[in-house]
Parts: sequence; C-alpha cells; structure tokens
Amino acid sequence: MTFKLLDSIDILDGPTTRRIALYEGDLTAIPKNHRTDILVVSAFPNNYVPTSTSLIGNLYKRGLSVDDLAEVKAHDLRATCGFWLSNPIDDAAAALNVGRIACFEPLMLGSAASVVGDLFRGLFPFLDDRKDRVVAMPVLAAGNQGSPSDEMLSSILDAASRWLARGLAISELMIVERIPERAAALARTMADFKRKLVSSNIKPSQSARYDVFLSFSSNDGEAANFAGAELKKRDDVAKVFDFRIAIEKGKSWQEEIDRAISSSRSIIAIMSPSYFSSPECREELMQARLRTKRSNYSCLFPIYWCDWGNLDLWIQAVNYEDCREANFQKLKDAVSKLVLH
Repeated sequence: MTFKLLDSIDILDGPTTRRIALYEGDLTAIPKNHRTDILVVSAFPNNYVPTSTSLIGNLYKRGLSVDDLAEVKAHDLRATCGFWLSNPIDDAAAALNVGRIACFEPLMLGSAASVVGDLFRGLFPFLDDRKDRVVAMPVLAAGNQGSPSDEMLSSILDAASRWLARGLAISELMIVERIPERAAALARTMADFKRKLVSSNIKPSQSARYDVFLSFSSNDGEAANFAGAELKKRDDVAKVFDFRIAIEKGKSWQEEIDRAISSSRSIIAIMSPSYFSSPECREELMQARLRTKRSNYSCLFPIYWCDWGNLDLWIQAVNYEDCREANFQKLKDAVSKLVLH
C-alpha cells in the first residue's frame, strides 16, 4: 500500500523548514522512501495484547511484538513523559522500515490529549542533533482507548508545531490513517488547524528581550529570589524573567514562556527534585536545550541546587555549577560567573 499525502504544514525553525504531514496509508507497510526512525504506537498502561483492531496487533501479524520489545526497554519515561522507547528493531522486522518503537501510554499521567505534548518533549534527548529524523504515528489513543480522533489530532498538531518550531530534530512527522473515510475527516480537521495557525515561529520582540530567564520550581523560590537579587547587582543585567511577576494576568502562559526563552541572552535553571517533578520546569529545560543547540554559544546555565539522585546522562556531559546542598554562598559565586551572550 502506498502512502497518499492528504495535507501538510511547513514549520519554520529559523532557516530550517520542518514538516507535519497527514497521509492515508498503512503503518505496517511503510514504503522504503518513507522509512521512519521512530514509529509511535499507543497502548493502555502495561498492556500490549495484539488485538485484531489495533496497530500493535497488526504489527504482531507482520512479525514485530511490542510485548517482546517491552521486556527490554531502552528507555522508560512513562513516569514523566508517558512513553517508553525500544531498542533498535532487529533484522527480523527490517521489512517494516522502522528504526525503533516509542510506545505512548498516556493514561499513566492523565488524558491522552493533555499528555501528548510530554511525548514530544521526551523525544528530544533521543534525536540526533547532527541529523534530523522522521517520526511516524497514527492518531494516538483514538482506537481502543476511545479518545476522539479530531481532538487528538488537534492536540498532536498543536504540540508538534510548537516543538518543531523550537528546533526539535524531526524533518517530518508523518500522521497516518489507514481507513479512507477516517483519513478524509482528519484532513478536514488538519485544514481547520492550518487556518487557525497564525505563525509557526515564536518571534520575540525587541521590547520583550530579557538578559536572563530564571527557570525554577515554586518550591525553590528562595533560591530564585537570591539569584535574582545577585543578578540585579550586575551592570550587564537590566531585565530578568521571573514567571511570578513577568506574566500578566490573562495572557497565554505558554506563549509568554516561549517568547521569553527565545529572547533571553542566558537561561539559568535551578535544578532540584522539585524542578524535575514539575512538567512546566522540564518543558522549560528542554526548550533551553533546543535554544542552545541552535545557537553558536551555550546560553543554558544549569545550577545543581539540591540532589535528586543520579544525574541524567546529558547533564553529566555539560558544565553545571554545583551548589549543593542549597548553598547560598556557592549560588552567589555561580551567578557571578554567568557570561551573557
């Protein structure tokens, strides 16, 4: 079965154009010219029974068992991002033209529509900065899980367009529907979304430019207050973003955060157990990482404020200021070292 392109949206990431495309086709018969690096499937928590009506079931018929892949997961991010990632698919399923499986289990965290943004955020560390990837998926959670197809597609488009505009290394996101009647209905939903999409890029205005964006959990407000006070003593810092005072009532929270991160010269992340348990903080950190990746300099300035166990591998690979355990003198010294670009 060939893939039939129904509609697409170009997402601008600076000079790079990324694409979200809706196809009519069969995800168990991906053509070679549409080979995907990651195929996203969805499931109930810990339930990979290959039912006759599910994508997992149809993959099983083609020789790929998601249940077997789940036995030895490469990465399990269900507690924070609602999905796990498989190891590379072996030669036995090479004909599927799929590199890996990401299994989305949104009910671990909440409703599928509300969690789908976490999926894109969680994929970031597993996408190669040196080469953009192709990701394919059906309309997630719209089968046996019963989420409305139009609602889920709108949520996927909204989350994907935001993350691709921020620099998520996906050259094409393929959303694929097998049944022609459903595909036609989804095409109408996508057309409606395109009409409502004012801009794919977050364009910071010069008047909103910040010298430093403070990213922190509300539980670490005292550390943020201290860091903010130290920053204001510096001659090169005139404007600091602190969400508690910078976002006006009635404004779009996410849009203001996007604009502030995009327009800040540097981003300080005060990392602690509370920080990593906050979806908002984790999202800010991923945005800061994408911003750093796209820049010719490092604008992310991580501060290790309180121990949360083993450091994530990517954090071990970057320079961070060790201010454990909540040491204000070390925090003062760290803020003094910040270099603004």
